Amino acid sequence: MQRAPSMDRNRRRLAVIGVIVLVFLLILAVLGVFGGSNRSVSAAKLRCVATQSVTPFGDNVLYYDNMTLYCLSANGSERWSYALGSNASFSCSDTMIAAWTGTQLHLIDRRGHSTYNENLTDAIQFARVGSKYVAVVLGGDISPSLVIKDMQGTSVDNETNAYRDMILLDLGFFSDGEYLWTTSLDVYGSVPDTTLHTFRVNLSNSGGISLGQNLVYAVIYAGTKLNVVSTRQLRQYDYRGTLDASGTVLVYGWQLISHQVAGNDAMLLFTPSRQTDEYGRINQLRLIFGKTDKRFSLPSPCVGAALFSRRIYAFSQDMIYRANIGDRRFTAISLPGELSGAQVTGYLGMLSSGVALLSCDNDVYAVTLP
Repeated sequence: MQRAPSMDRNRRRLAVIGVIVLVFLLILAVLGVFGGSNRSVSAAKLRCVATQSVTPFGDNVLYYDNMTLYCLSANGSERWSYALGSNASFSCSDTMIAAWTGTQLHLIDRRGHSTYNENLTDAIQFARVGSKYVAVVLGGDISPSLVIKDMQGTSVDNETNAYRDMILLDLGFFSDGEYLWTTSLDVYGSVPDTTLHTFRVNLSNSGGISLGQNLVYAVIYAGTKLNVVSTRQLRQYDYRGTLDASGTVLVYGWQLISHQVAGNDAMLLFTPSRQTDEYGRINQLRLIFGKTDKRFSLPSPCVGAALFSRRIYAFSQDMIYRANIGDRRFTAISLPGELSGAQVTGYLGMLSSGVALLSCDNDVYAVTLP
């Protein structure tokens, strides 16, 4: 006689669990976890012009008018401005900005507040921002010094011996911001030779690894590997600089244009370095992702392409093309009405929210991708 109430309770419990699971799946679908999206394409015209160093900054946009650095939202409203003076340069992560002119270094947070603003001991070549530290390259082109600061400007490390008689080409942070890679070029050797260094900030230096005479122009960290891209090869190294020969891929004739970290692998999108039409537009793409090495033919010539949310987006003069990794063809999407009558002439970058920055001659639009 007591089974019926017990069975009713079990049914109610199962029904509640079912509702919870359904709600959870709906939330995941809205977030795009299953590869779908319920967003419609839209656009906002920004007040900056394409020549003003327009740069993604997380889900915001930075631009510099040769006097002031501005931060805009994706809909074009101003969030803040910061006076830098003329002839300044800047670089950023998603949350922090390093700006410099001459010997003066500015560290600026995402709200536009300065956390550091001082003159350093020598002229600044360039700076790069990580999640915990900022790396600043000082001095002349040859034999520069490298200074590491925290986000309040306190010096925590420096390196000079590694770059004697070298030009420091580029650098970046990896592995939760505790490690640093640099690429440098020996200027006095009989043949050009690029060297990769890896450091743990304020603790250790792995020494230099020769990368040969082919120009290295990108290093992307994913999982436990540094993906080192040159004009000839993609090679993978661990943080000690040990080569993983199984990760070497020939990419001669291709140039990296976009990347995204997916799990423990880097998604790398290439375009032919020479096979463009007379206007410099691209017709083909190549995706390298783990063991996947796939080529895509574009439906029409495009001015740029990028990866976002494990999808490929390409931009022609009047269309947006979208494809998932496993797709055999692109889906064509019309440009939003805000760009009616305009022709897209360039791709400037992607915000973390999936908003593409496109130029139509000098005009700049923030286009929300579907």
